[in-house]
Amino acid sequence: MDLTHSIIDKQFIFIIGSPKSGTSWLQMMVGAHPMVCTTVELTLFNNYTAPWIRAWDREASNIEKGRWYQGLPFLWTKDEFYDFLRAFLSRVYEKVVATNPQATHVLDKHPGYSMFVEDIYKLLPNAQFIHIIRDGRDVAMSMVAACREIGYGTSTIQGSAESWQNNVKAALNARQYGDHYLEVRYEDLLASGVKTLKTVFDFCGLPASNKEVSSIVEAHQFEKMKAKRQSADMRVKTNPAFYRKGKTDSWREDMRPIQKYVFDEVAGQCLCELGYAEDGWWAESLVQKFTLPLLAIITSRRNKQERVVRWIKVLLGTTICGYIKIMFSRNRRM
Repeated sequence: MDLTHSIIDKQFIFIIGSPKSGTSWLQMMVGAHPMVCTTVELTLFNNYTAPWIRAWDREASNIEKGRWYQGLPFLWTKDEFYDFLRAFLSRVYEKVVATNPQATHVLDKHPGYSMFVEDIYKLLPNAQFIHIIRDGRDVAMSMVAACREIGYGTSTIQGSAESWQNNVKAALNARQYGDHYLEVRYEDLLASGVKTLKTVFDFCGLPASNKEVSSIVEAHQFEKMKAKRQSADMRVKTNPAFYRKGKTDSWREDMRPIQKYVFDEVAGQCLCELGYAEDGWWAESLVQKFTLPLLAIITSRRNKQERVVRWIKVLLGTTICGYIKIMFSRNRRM
């Protein structure tokens, strides 16, 4: 039997979306189906195949334009190169299938895959994409908390908003693959778990009764997973800090007014297009519509000054740095 074809011909499922949008939660629930095999985040398409493909495209272009002749495109055809990549993927996924030999579906997940849906589809034309989307404001607060507690993610609302928007927009590119693409809302999965997960299983072609789906949803309640430190692979225990609140609209309690404005400046249009907010949502009063933009400008300038001071401190030491702080302070009072 041709091992490469036996693995590659299985049905592949890829969960995409922004970090902190429930990608891991959905992976664990889909992975609980007896006909699915999965494991930890393999980062195959963002950390391995993507650099190879970009290198191939660059060197093939150079050869085609007669700039210089170097690299694999001088020896291989494009088909041979992609056959090599598929053989590599087969070797990797062979190990995943070995954890559940009866599996008909291979599930892989990483938020970074959102940026490479075209690579994935080119390599695995039968790939199915499940895009889980969550309110970007909840995502941003979760990212900032994760960075503070476990050193993962972005430390600012601006950076978190950029990350959320970039990943969501990239994942939306998978819509071009028609019935190979499904959108799932985190909020629906939380409020109507059985109905939403049943839709996911039906999309994947995985038979499951309502009772079986209900059992999976019940086993993957937030507090239960947190207590078990559950991950997508039973051999791995997740850092307890990975689990935060597991609810919707927590941004209403946690987000300061200035953070709302900053998020809206970066990703407000995307938030509104997805139906999570209406234009002007960030201002609770007419006064805030004028004061928050001004406060954001002042805060941005202060942060820039502090970054300059830290940079000079590294180069010149604390004495000169102290003098510069005094000068900045005088300038602000003027």
